[in-house]
Amino acid sequence: MHWYVVESGQPTGPHDRVAIERMVALGRITAGTKVCVVGDTAWTHASQDPVIAALLTQLGTGGSMTARADAVLGAAHPPLATTPIPEEELPAFTYGGSSQLGHKAFKARWSALVLIGLVYLALSYALGVPGMIAGMLRAAAEQSGTTAPGTLGLDLFGWLLSIFVGGPLLAGFVVAGARAARGAGQVADLFIGFQRYWTVVLAYFVSILLIGVGFLVAMLPGVVMLGADVGFRFKGEFNQLGTSGVIGLMLCVVGALAVSIWIAPRLVFMGALAADPSLPKEGLEATLRRSWSLTAGKAPAMFALLFVYGIVLALSVFLLCVGLPLLGIPLFAAVQGAMYASVFSAGHPRRLGS
Repeated sequence: MHWYVVESGQPTGPHDRVAIERMVALGRITAGTKVCVVGDTAWTHASQDPVIAALLTQLGTGGSMTARADAVLGAAHPPLATTPIPEEELPAFTYGGSSQLGHKAFKARWSALVLIGLVYLALSYALGVPGMIAGMLRAAAEQSGTTAPGTLGLDLFGWLLSIFVGGPLLAGFVVAGARAARGAGQVADLFIGFQRYWTVVLAYFVSILLIGVGFLVAMLPGVVMLGADVGFRFKGEFNQLGTSGVIGLMLCVVGALAVSIWIAPRLVFMGALAADPSLPKEGLEATLRRSWSLTAGKAPAMFALLFVYGIVLALSVFLLCVGLPLLGIPLFAAVQGAMYASVFSAGHPRRLGS
């Protein structure tokens, strides 16, 4: 029998019986220590585990396990790599709580987050190559006064890459950040989205589509008013706006903000939800329902968190050319992952009603 043990807020193990005896003897396991038998899905206190409770009782009545524990001081207890470590339950999502958890993960898992960010940045850059080539061809054609055939095809290819490759990568980036917030997280997590490939791609595409439709509907009245003012009063010139044009512009801004604050945060993580291996595999409708229900009342705080750390991410570009990979992306990944884990309780499908 093997156990996982939470030490200093992080799960360790698996530990065998001899290792557990030593940890009890050294006081590293007390009655309130969280433990979990390998194969179980829930943590419990050491006092509620029959085997460890008996060891604690033996120690408390004067029994000594120190000699036996010292005998195995140098023994190696390799982890069971094929067995996942159960994740501790996170507190309910708040702006401050997720920010604090993200900063803690950033400090504890900085090197892993930097590596995750570098790989993700390189892959994202590679996905943007077709669009960059199309842009250079257009610029060259404009200078020479010719046309640039094939640029539309390059644009379409780049867009398809962003959906069919970029979508699963983004989902993996979110899950990697969430795992970092729980004390794990590695580069391999970036490719988790490809394990449930078509489900993730469909969820990602639908989330983009729904958010886009939301922006269109919210901004349509303002666009109509602005277009009518510019088109009919000033013949397409934007140097002056009438009253209706100003109102239309304000309606566009208000509509865009409304969708960004109250709608987009509730849908933007659908791809990550579909990819998360700690959650049951579900269809598109179930994923949409899960995303919508668990973000109820949390969207403004989620938007604020992403907005603030998005600014930090953007400003990190100016820190001696190394701020983005060493600070901006790792910190954003950690905070975003902490938010995702807290909101969606990743690793605890029983809390999600499934």
